[in-house]
Amino acid sequence: MLHVIYYTQLQESERFRIYQGLTQEKSARQLARELDRPPSTITRELNRNSDEIGYLYPRDAHYQSKNRKARHGSKIDRNPGLKEYIFERLRDGWSPGVIAGCWKKDNPEINISTEAIYQFIYHDNNRHLALWELLPRTKKKRGITRKQHSKGNIQGIVSIHQRPKEIETRATVAHYEGDLMFNQGSQSANVLTIVERKSRMVTLVKHETKHSDPIIESVEKKIGSHAKSVTFDQGSEFAFHHELSIPVFFCNPGSPWQKGSVENMNGLLRRYLPFSMKPCDVTQEYLDKVADIINNRPRKILGFLTPIQVFERSRVKPAEPAVEVIYQDNSSVELHS
Repeated sequence: MLHVIYYTQLQESERFRIYQGLTQEKSARQLARELDRPPSTITRELNRNSDEIGYLYPRDAHYQSKNRKARHGSKIDRNPGLKEYIFERLRDGWSPGVIAGCWKKDNPEINISTEAIYQFIYHDNNRHLALWELLPRTKKKRGITRKQHSKGNIQGIVSIHQRPKEIETRATVAHYEGDLMFNQGSQSANVLTIVERKSRMVTLVKHETKHSDPIIESVEKKIGSHAKSVTFDQGSEFAFHHELSIPVFFCNPGSPWQKGSVENMNGLLRRYLPFSMKPCDVTQEYLDKVADIINNRPRKILGFLTPIQVFERSRVKPAEPAVEVIYQDNSSVELHS
């Protein structure tokens, strides 16, 4: 069996153990066994971080190692091919996770992690490049979040907690989530975002109003012929949900995270639909192009397949028994799996 060893930098605690071991006259091979490191790692450490007296004090050795690494640059800086690949894929709108995964598939001899790419993007030496602006979620600093606001109740809802298990586990396709996106300057004009849960395939529709009639009409037109369910939040734009021909489930008030697929998609879409973009510049033609880009881009969460590939492959399955959903007014509708 082939054992693959991934090299990682020595920690300060390990350098302390090396220093302590040397005072006990242990050999490099003995130290390597105790630290579960290759002997060559210990030998290289001793050669790099020793002076005429011997091995440096652990803190000094660690500091010197970090300075040496900073002078030589990161793995990305030292590999022009990798660096250019990252730039090109960022310009294509790929996330660091997808970049790292696809690079590894084609270049297994040079490993690069998602975190290393994020650190490269946000490193002080690269601030002038503004690489964060190329990320699917453009954030100048890491860790920025926004406060979510709750919405009011609407009538005749079926709680998300009543959704069948197959929807929760993404076992089958054709279960959707929907939401609206707004841009600066208008609380009427919007983009209806509809995301298929398993494949993450997205459909985008422009509206000039958030009245429920046209919103629900668009949902029915786009997915009503094949969808098995759809989940919304409790916004008034979904008040006429009973006009849909498919089962509808609702999140708890103020709990948008319960429809995480569409919330995540809205974050990705802000790369193409920044909040500052004028509503009049958002055309249906432009939205169709954006959806095409996203649906044909490999996703890490999909095993580096595209949403369209996952959706098409998952549709070719035999039909299963229907499940009946009972609404609060005692009406019912069949949920086909």
